[in-house]
Amino acid sequence: MPTKIDVSSPRTPAAIGKGRSWREIALLAATALVVIFTLIPITYLAIRAFEKPLPEIFQLLFRDKTLEVVGRTTFLVLIVVAFNTIVGTILATGIFFVKLPFARYLIIPAILPLAIPSYVFTYTWLAIVPSLSGFFAASFILILTTMPYAVLATLIGLRRVDTGLIEVAQTLGLGRVQIFFRVIFPQIRLNISAGALLIGLYVMSDFGAVSLLNTETLTVSIQNMYKASYDRSAAAVIAMILILASAIFILLEERFKGSSKSSAIAKSYSVKTLLIEKISYRTTILALLTIYVALAVFAPFYVLISRFLGNPEPIEFSNLFSAALSTITVSGLGALIALLLSIPISIMNSKSEGAVARGAERIILISHALPGVVIGLALVSLGSKISALYQTTLLLAFAYSLLFLAKSVASTTASLKQVPTVLKDVAASLGKSSFRVATQVTLPLALPGIGLGALLVFLTAMKELPATLMLRPTGMETLATQIWSFASINRFNEAAPYALLLVLIAAVPTFLLSLPERLESQDRDTDQNRIRDLGESR
Repeated sequence: MPTKIDVSSPRTPAAIGKGRSWREIALLAATALVVIFTLIPITYLAIRAFEKPLPEIFQLLFRDKTLEVVGRTTFLVLIVVAFNTIVGTILATGIFFVKLPFARYLIIPAILPLAIPSYVFTYTWLAIVPSLSGFFAASFILILTTMPYAVLATLIGLRRVDTGLIEVAQTLGLGRVQIFFRVIFPQIRLNISAGALLIGLYVMSDFGAVSLLNTETLTVSIQNMYKASYDRSAAAVIAMILILASAIFILLEERFKGSSKSSAIAKSYSVKTLLIEKISYRTTILALLTIYVALAVFAPFYVLISRFLGNPEPIEFSNLFSAALSTITVSGLGALIALLLSIPISIMNSKSEGAVARGAERIILISHALPGVVIGLALVSLGSKISALYQTTLLLAFAYSLLFLAKSVASTTASLKQVPTVLKDVAASLGKSSFRVATQVTLPLALPGIGLGALLVFLTAMKELPATLMLRPTGMETLATQIWSFASINRFNEAAPYALLLVLIAAVPTFLLSLPERLESQDRDTDQNRIRDLGESR
């Protein structure tokens, strides 16, 4: 059960906090710098859009075709987000609380689809069902593509659920469904909300699946306008609609998650005695997981392997490994930059709910919905003015960090908010400096969520195509560009080795992500043990 801790001390946290104004100023300055970086593509769009006269802008905005595309995009987002939020939460809760065979390893196939680009999903399913096309086909592919976001985000929240409260609820006679909605759900609401937000923004910005399945969304319209003419102002106007749609979606997500405060009590995390052994629960979770893995893992792998084995052309291993090395290097650098950029905003969001923190987070989330072509064009324009950056690996990695910064911010912020306040107060009252409190208390507890954010950026960056095609250094090929190069001219057999290698590379961080879950399921530390350790290390 939760245990209250007496943290009274002559050196109270409030007293310790005095004189830190320089830290707050540094944090605010760092946050402002990140916001300035994030505003680069939005500023580019605004300049381009208002090159058109206002009457033409209004005519473009309210024409029938634009309204139709906006409506289609909205319904696509709603369907994918609703389905994956519900099913993903059920899967994650089942994997965590239901006694399943090899439960610690089930997370691997559940999140492996993160490694498969939406356009590869589409190509593989078109090979199975050649007539696949239209709105519902796009919904199906995007559900398969984005389900791991809901599962992972919910699992991170479940790792921090206070199981002591569940035990109390059981003693009061509450049923399992009541316990979930009254005890578990309030504790993981932030994580579910973060997963839904990432899914929605992904769907808004996706180009590969919807374009191949003949479903015109805002992203496809923007891409087509850029390709069809030299009038980039019209495309910029449509992109501004995408920004507005993202802002509305973010506001709705904020209303759903509501306010959240760090817990002021220590929690118990032992889950061994709470595992559910009921046959109907085990059967339901295993059936759902089997169906999803069959559709999202086995089917694509079957097509890729069969095309790979049926390829009469010899594999050029030098090109294959060169593309793999380039992919790992630039994606890893992009994930690192995104992690560094996310730290000041995540810290500010975890400490306060002020207007500055909320505004910075909203700007970053809105930029996440921008398609890669917009980010690419903005940075091409910037790079052309700074010759030292133009067509460099650093500029491409920076583009990845801007595109996927929201993933790192959402995960890191949620993890920092879930660190119990009492632990930081106790550490401070024991004489720990703010640096030691951060490194010995906050960081260890938040690290799984921070790692999740970095992993999501790395995996998503490996699949990014439009920005990579526009910003890559001359002669550089990644696995994604090689897949697209061959698949776009119907030479999918030759694309198969690159797609398979991309999935295998992504399987490594996927497995590493499952290790904390395995360790915690074997012997999870409680917050009380951490308090004891702090006292012994005084």
